[in-house]
Amino acid sequence: MKKLLLFALPLFLFSCKPGVEAHKVAIEELGTSWDAATSAVTEFSNGITTDINGYTESASALMLDSVTTASLKGDVATKWAEATTAYKAATSDAYAPVQNELNEFVTMWTAKAGEVTALKDGLAAGKIEGDIPAKIADLSSLVTQANEKVAAWTAKKAELKTAADSALGMLKSVYEVVAPKK
Repeated sequence: MKKLLLFALPLFLFSCKPGVEAHKVAIEELGTSWDAATSAVTEFSNGITTDINGYTESASALMLDSVTTASLKGDVATKWAEATTAYKAATSDAYAPVQNELNEFVTMWTAKAGEVTALKDGLAAGKIEGDIPAKIADLSSLVTQANEKVAAWTAKKAELKTAADSALGMLKSVYEVVAPKK
């Protein structure tokens, strides 16, 4: 019995990893999933910025100066007003809520990134302060939230892009009718 105890004790001690090492796998997985979610959020943000910049450039080429706009009369003036209003509603007005939500999320995400870095650095140094499992759970929950938000935003962006493209087409067709011929 004594020999069994002497044999089992070192195995038991090695199986009970001290402190940080007990959380190594979880911290490494968190770091990997955090980096992937960060890339997804960044890619989405860049995509929405590209869309908005593209619509802004397209609209600037199709806008009439104030003198020309003031000279429009009757049905043509009404169509121009409707087209510009629809374009604004489908682009800057429609994208604004998604941009605001994205900006708020990115601000929070950036603030929490320091906690992930602290866990990784603590793992490398062999010492982490605080409740490690709670930190990992909290940050893992944020990764899940980021992935869900990106999926929802991507679906919304597709809807917005369809509406904005339609409004741009309408604006172009009205512009071709009302623009002064060169």
